[in-house]
Amino acid sequence: MVSNRRSRPDRPRVEGRPRPCVELEDVRVAARGARRAGQRPSALARRPAVVVLLLVLGTACSQHPTVSFDLRAISFPTPPAVAAPTTSGARPSSGGLIGAPGTGGARTPGTVVGSGSHETIALGTVLPLQGGQRNWGEPVLRTTQAFIDETNANGGINGHPLKLIAYNACLTCQDEALQAVRRLVEQDHVFAIVNTYVEVVAFQSVIDYLNKAGVPLIQGAAESQTSAALSPVNFVTAPSGLFWARELPQMVKRFTTATKIGLTYVDVPTETNGLKYLRPEFARAGITIVDEENVAAEEDAVTNMDSIVTRMRARGAQAVVSTNPVLLVYGRLAASRQNWSAKWVGLAAWSKLVTDACGHTCDNSLITETAGLSFINRNTPQMNQFKAVLARRFPGGEISGLTLGAWVGMQLTSYVLAETGPDRSAFLRAMERIRNLDLGTTAPLTFGPDRHMGATADMIIGLQNGDYVPIAGPVNYGEASS
Repeated sequence: MVSNRRSRPDRPRVEGRPRPCVELEDVRVAARGARRAGQRPSALARRPAVVVLLLVLGTACSQHPTVSFDLRAISFPTPPAVAAPTTSGARPSSGGLIGAPGTGGARTPGTVVGSGSHETIALGTVLPLQGGQRNWGEPVLRTTQAFIDETNANGGINGHPLKLIAYNACLTCQDEALQAVRRLVEQDHVFAIVNTYVEVVAFQSVIDYLNKAGVPLIQGAAESQTSAALSPVNFVTAPSGLFWARELPQMVKRFTTATKIGLTYVDVPTETNGLKYLRPEFARAGITIVDEENVAAEEDAVTNMDSIVTRMRARGAQAVVSTNPVLLVYGRLAASRQNWSAKWVGLAAWSKLVTDACGHTCDNSLITETAGLSFINRNTPQMNQFKAVLARRFPGGEISGLTLGAWVGMQLTSYVLAETGPDRSAFLRAMERIRNLDLGTTAPLTFGPDRHMGATADMIIGLQNGDYVPIAGPVNYGEASS
């Protein structure tokens, strides 16, 4: 039976052995498949993909983990609206705002309205919610639930209340992830899966199942996935891989003085397959790759980066580019130990996990980007609402790309649901019709039948005084030749 012990009355606690799920106010968390400490993932689980929005700093699920989080459904007023900066070619920032705009203006498509009682729309997610890995899952879960609570307090989606059902799976547990998704689809009858972007590796076993079932998967964050993995049902608010292949060399050219670089990556297809596009772009930008270093798996970064830094430095590298945020941060830490002040440039390492791991060591030396998300200083009603809701519901909680990605995923899901209602086929068709949609928290989004990674611009950011600051953007340097 499920334990109902609580640490205090308003903070439910879910024990970590495989058990039936327990419903906690609109969220059900099933603690399934806790892995034994030290157990390594299978080669299949490690092979296909890499998370790029946050650092996967490699903690295995422990044998008897516990997770606590606050799930109180409290309604807070929508913050006052402020003027949003315009983006050339994009719609005005109208979609993705919960409730009526503070100016009292007319409601617009994508805003929620109270129009009576309607059928509840269930959404599902699978996240790491146990042991050390809950640091990646809990912020995403809390943010997703906060958006849903706020939406329901404002009348739901055209009167439809939302419900979130969440299950646990560790970051590399493909079998557990597939089990959880099958339960969400076949037993819980969810309309769609949302915000599983931290589970990229685990979800490689899930994409084909969702495609066959016709269940949408909406990712409000960046995932390094192949086109095949992006399937007809999977939508991501990040830029395309060809966008990044052009952007990385331009980041080196424009924001460093380096003309010779080292390149490091994890030896998985989703990183190595892109090298054939990346290398010519560096040559086109007048940048020479003097050393390439591959790492077998992310967890090897802790022990391998010191020797990699030594070799790159000896071969004349003036800066380092990494396609993987784990290597990016551990590489910078290794360089600091060797008193090497070279710049480190890489993809979407934007989370509290980065500042906690690197902090002042990364000041003025780490250059990254936001995976299509706007920086948190953007002055729009939607961005201000995101910060206000999280500050009120989870004081002291994380405000970064990790949580903003979850908010954006719900903005996009709600925007399209407001147009189509809970009709999967209509929902998928409407997603593919989106052109230049500005949610106030992202670059303008454009999707299509052959374009399921929607961001059309990016922000360049770095660290100063141990925290993120914007460097440039929104930028769009074009895409690499395919």
